[in-house]
Amino acid sequence: MSKCCDPRAPKVYTLIVGGVLVGLIGVEQAFLDLRSLDLVNEEAAEKLFKIVARRNYIVEGAEREYKIALLAAYKNYLDKSR
Repeated sequence: MSKCCDPRAPKVYTLIVGGVLVGLIGVEQAFLDLRSLDLVNEEAAEKLFKIVARRNYIVEGAEREYKIALLAAYKNYLDKSR
């Protein structure tokens, strides 16, 4: 019996963006990358967005909502990792 999923496939991170549930890849790696840069607030949101947008389709005009959602998820990630 074969497995349903490729273990090497990127993990999909679900996030609510502007009231809509979206799946993004590379989010956890973006969190790790950002953590080493010591960026906060708007700088952190901008960098997260740029990293995540490289590997995901982002609807034009939704940049602000993605930044808000990514920053909130990143802050939650930091709180849990302490």
